[in-house]
Amino acid sequence: MKMVSEFLNNFDKHIFYHATSLDSAESIARHGFRVWFQDNEIGRYASGGNLGTGLYITCNWRIALWFGSVLLCVSIRPGTRLLNSALPPDGKIVDYLQREFGREVLKKAPWEAIPKNKKLTLRELITLFRYHYRHTWEKEYGQDCDGFSNWPMRRELHSKLLKKFKNLLVRYGFDGYGNPSDDNGIVIFAEDRLALREIVAEIPSSDYATLFTEDFNQFQNIDELKKFFRSHGSRRAKDLTEQI
Repeated sequence: MKMVSEFLNNFDKHIFYHATSLDSAESIARHGFRVWFQDNEIGRYASGGNLGTGLYITCNWRIALWFGSVLLCVSIRPGTRLLNSALPPDGKIVDYLQREFGREVLKKAPWEAIPKNKKLTLRELITLFRYHYRHTWEKEYGQDCDGFSNWPMRRELHSKLLKKFKNLLVRYGFDGYGNPSDDNGIVIFAEDRLALREIVAEIPSSDYATLFTEDFNQFQNIDELKKFFRSHGSRRAKDLTEQI
């Protein structure tokens, strides 16, 4: 099925960012991106976030900077297939699946609600995935008494089901998913799908906490961030930039 989102199809027309620590940026420059790591104390562990295990990228450099003080510009390798979860689920397919398999198809993982002799089409899989994504991340549930996004039990249910879709997405040929315009960005499952293009900027630790509280809106555009880096960045980060 042809990707329905032009945004996630023509990667070369968009700029993607990933932020991390300076130590990690140096490791990426030497060895490439990594999803899994080995630690002498805790053993093997993976990088991840709200959308599960994987590498996170976004077109919004300010959002990227929430997750690290070194901003990288990255490219997506040709042939990568990403599912755009920003689009709403197809209501007609949702209705059909409920008639065919009952309401349980929206409350359980597909392999638990569908007979073993049945198989979801790609369009049906995408619809179910987007249904749970919408109810986890895009539906408005209000805020709790502390001002954080409300997280009722039904939202928790959709969140748990959403995480169970990763293996199915991989089986159907997808390398990641996400909403290009929300705070979660895009998660890419496999480390070989991303390549480092350049070190855009580093914000020293002495300035990072202060700038973070203002969501980096002190910089009107990325050129101002680069100018700040030239005058405030560490020699170590500037050397790495020259190497890249």
